Amino acid sequence: MNATELWQLSPEQFNEWRRENDYPLIWTLLVASLPHFGDWMTEQKIEKSVIFQIGIARFISSRSVLSLCVYMSDDKIRLYETASSALESLRKSGLIRSESRFEPYCMWLLAGKYGKDEVKRVQSLLSVSENNKGEAQVLGKHRLLNIGGVELKSPIISGRLLDFTCLDELSLDGAVNNSKVYLWHCSAKGVRVNGGVIGLDLFDSLLWDHRAWAKKRELALEDGVFQDFTIECEEIRFHSSRAVLKNFNVSAKNFDATMEHTNLDKVQVVYNENGRIDHNEASKLYRNAKRLFSSVGDTVDAGECYYKEKLHEMKSLARPRELFRERWLRSGLMTKGWLSLLCYLKCAGKFVSFITWGFGERPIRSLLMSMGVILLATLTYFLAPESVTHGHLGRSLYFSIVTFVTLGYGDISQTSSPLQLLSAIEAFCGMFLTGLFLAGFASKTKQY
Repeated sequence: MNATELWQLSPEQFNEWRRENDYPLIWTLLVASLPHFGDWMTEQKIEKSVIFQIGIARFISSRSVLSLCVYMSDDKIRLYETASSALESLRKSGLIRSESRFEPYCMWLLAGKYGKDEVKRVQSLLSVSENNKGEAQVLGKHRLLNIGGVELKSPIISGRLLDFTCLDELSLDGAVNNSKVYLWHCSAKGVRVNGGVIGLDLFDSLLWDHRAWAKKRELALEDGVFQDFTIECEEIRFHSSRAVLKNFNVSAKNFDATMEHTNLDKVQVVYNENGRIDHNEASKLYRNAKRLFSSVGDTVDAGECYYKEKLHEMKSLARPRELFRERWLRSGLMTKGWLSLLCYLKCAGKFVSFITWGFGERPIRSLLMSMGVILLATLTYFLAPESVTHGHLGRSLYFSIVTFVTLGYGDISQTSSPLQLLSAIEAFCGMFLTGLFLAGFASKTKQY
C-alpha cells in the first residue's frame, strides 16, 4: 500500500496493518541487533503482543519507569509514565483495573551491569539515518515505512502508531487529534502542519536536512494553535508563522527557529544532556534560544537563556583543549600554552561576573555579596585589638556600613594602617557592588 492508501485507513485499520506487515520486520532486527534484548523481556515480563499493541519505540527508548494500565471500561491496555500526573488522576478516579510497572529497555540496560557505552551503541543503532539513496533507515538496514510526501485534509492522526516511520514532506491541513501522538525514531523533514494541532511528542527524529547540497527542509507550523508539544532530538529546526506555541518543550543539542507573527506561552528550550555535555555547543543553543525569545518580546525567557549561554561559555573556556579541539591537535607546545592562558584569563573574568551578579541576570547576588562584605568587615573591626571600635559591635557595624556606602561622616576613623587599607578596600567594593546591583535591575529592560 502507498502513503495515500495508508492514510485513508482508519487509525485501527492502520495500526493493524503495521502490526501485520511492518512491526514484525522491525522486531526481527531489534532482537538480532540489540544486546540482551531477550533478557530484558524475560526479566520485565513483557509480551511481544503488548508491545505491538501500544507501539515499539516507547518500550525501548523511554527514560522513565512506565506503567501498563488496564482500564475498567473497555479492558484496553494503555501506557503511562509512572510518575505522571495523568496516571495519578486515573488512580484516584478508580478507572484502572490493574497496573504493572516495568523499566524500558534502554533504562534497564543503563541501570544494569552493561554500562553507558552499551547504551550509546544502542542509541546510535536506533537513531534515524539515510542510506545512499537518501531513504530514512534505522538499525543500519531497515528502511522506515514511508507515509510522507502527500497532502492531507483533516486527517485523523490520533490513535495511530507512527513510531519508526518516514513522514518527509508530509502536509497536514486541519489535523484531527484528541490524544498524544508519538513520533519516535522518525524522519520528519519538511513536514508542514497547518491549522494547529495538540499533543505531538517527537523523540530522536530527523526534523531538518542540513546538508549543504540538499533542499532546506524543516518543520513548519502555520496558522493555528500548537499546544502540548514535546520535542527531544539531537538537531531541531522549525519555522512558525501566524501561530501560537503553548506548553512547548524543546530539548536539543543544536537548535534554531524562525518565527513570524508568533506568540509564545510557556515555551521552554533546554540543552539535551543525554550523554557527554559539550559546553560550547550548549552555549550556542541558548544563544539561539535567546534570540528567539527576544524576537517575540519575551525578555524574561530571553534573559534566562542569556544567563545559561554565558554560564556554558564560562565552562567551555575552562577546557581549552576541547574548545579548540582541531587547532589544539595541530599546535605546538607554545601555542597550546598561549591558548590555555587566554582561555583561563577569560574564564576568570566571566567567573567574577558570575559570582557578583550572575552576568547581569542575578542582581540579588550583588546585594548578598554586599551584605557579606559588610558583615565580614564588621567582624574584623570588632575583633581587631588595634581597631577604634574594638569590642563595640554596634559601632563596628555602623562604621562598616558608612564605609561601604562611601558616606564617610568622619565621626569614626581607623588609625591602624592595615585597618585603613581594609576600609579603603571595603569602600571600593561598596562602589563596585552597588553599581552592579543597580545595573543588574536596569538590564532587565534591555533587548537581548
